[in-house]
Amino acid sequence: MMKKNGKQYPYCGAIKVFAQAGESNPAAVIDGIRSGLQEWQNKQNGEVNSLREQLSAGEKAQAELKQTITELQASYDDMAKKIAAGQMNGVGGVSPEAAARSAAMASYLRSGEINAALTKDGNIGVVAPSEWDRTVTNKLVEISPARKLFNVKATEKAAFTKVYNLHGFTSGWVGETEARPETETGELKSYEFRTGEIYANPAVSQTALDDAEIDVEALVNEEVSNEFAIRENEAFFVGDGVKDKPQGILTFVEGQKNEKAHPLGAIQAVQAKSSGPSGICADDIFDLIGALPSAFMPNAAFMMNRKTMTLARKMKNNMGDYIWQQSMQAGQPNRLLGYPVYEVSNMPDMGSGSIPMLFGDFRRAYLILDRKGIRVLRDPFSHKPYIHFYTTKRTGGGVDNPEAVKAMLM
Repeated sequence: MMKKNGKQYPYCGAIKVFAQAGESNPAAVIDGIRSGLQEWQNKQNGEVNSLREQLSAGEKAQAELKQTITELQASYDDMAKKIAAGQMNGVGGVSPEAAARSAAMASYLRSGEINAALTKDGNIGVVAPSEWDRTVTNKLVEISPARKLFNVKATEKAAFTKVYNLHGFTSGWVGETEARPETETGELKSYEFRTGEIYANPAVSQTALDDAEIDVEALVNEEVSNEFAIRENEAFFVGDGVKDKPQGILTFVEGQKNEKAHPLGAIQAVQAKSSGPSGICADDIFDLIGALPSAFMPNAAFMMNRKTMTLARKMKNNMGDYIWQQSMQAGQPNRLLGYPVYEVSNMPDMGSGSIPMLFGDFRRAYLILDRKGIRVLRDPFSHKPYIHFYTTKRTGGGVDNPEAVKAMLM
C-alpha cells in the first residue's frame, strides 16, 4: 500500500514499480513500466484466447444445429413424398389388374367366411410389392340419402313404442234438462319399432397388416362401413322385418306385405293411368301430388331412382313445356312441378306393378331408430394368425305416419 494525502492506495502496474524503485531512479521506473505492460498484455491475450475458444464452440454448436435442421428437412420431404404417393390413404389410381384384385379383396371382406381371410401371399399380395403406386381405386358404391331424408332417432332401449290417436270421440247437442247419455270414446293404438343387429367379421393376417404398403386396417373399416350403409339403406325401403331387420317403407303401400301392420293404415297407392312409352305422364304426377293432404305439402318431395328421373326429365305438360326444373345452385335438388326430387338407388324401376315414385314429407313418414353406432372389436386371439375385425351396428326402422307419403303404382 502507498500513502498519499493521508490516504492508502494499492500498488498497480508501473505505479507499484515506481514506488518500489524510488522516484530518483528513472531506469528502474522504466523497467517497472515495461514489466507492468507485459503483465497486462499477457492478461489481455489470455482473455482474447478464452473468447476465441467460446466463439469456436458457438460455431460448432451452430454447425450441429444446421445439420439437425437439414436432417429434419430431409425427413419432412420424405414424408411429403409418401403422402403424395398415397401411402397415408391418398387418392389416386392403380392398374386395371390391381383394381380388379382390390375389388376381389373387398368382396372377401363382405363374405364373413374364414376362407376370405386376407393374407400377404394371397389376395393382399397385390399391396405388398417392393415398389408401387400406393393408392387404391374404389369401385363406385351407391348409397341412398335415406338418413338425410327420414327421421333418425337415437334410443337407449332395444325397442321404441309410439302411441297413435285414432280419434273416434263423438258429441251431441242436448236440451237443458235432457239426459246425457254416454258418447263414443276414441281409440289409442301403439306401434313398436325394434332394432336389429348387422355385423361383419373380416379377417386379415398379421403379416399382411405389417407388410402391406397401404393401411389395410383403415381399408377394412371403410369397406365394412360402406357395406353397412348399403345393407341398411336397402332395408329402409324393402326390408322384411325378419330378425328385427328394418321394415321398408315400400312394404307399407297398399297391396304390399305390411299394408295392415300400422295403426294408421297403409300408404295410399295412386294408380298411374297413362299407357305411354314411359308408363306415366305429367297428369299421373299431378294426381300423385293431389293425393297428399295439405298438412304435409310444405316439406313434400319426390323419391325415385336415376332411370325414373331420366324419364321424368322428358315429360311435358299440355303446352309442350318440360315439367322438370334443373337446379341452378350447387347442393340444391332438382325440382319436378316445383317440388324437390331426390335420387334413391333403392327405388324400383318403372314396370308393371312396380312402385317407382314416392311423394310426401319423408321426415314425418318414416322413422330410423339407432340403438348403437358402429362398434369394432379387434380380435387377434380367436383364429391365429388372423386378426378379426368383428364389427356390429344396431339399427331399426319403420313407417311412422303412412298418411304423410303417397306412392305411384304402375
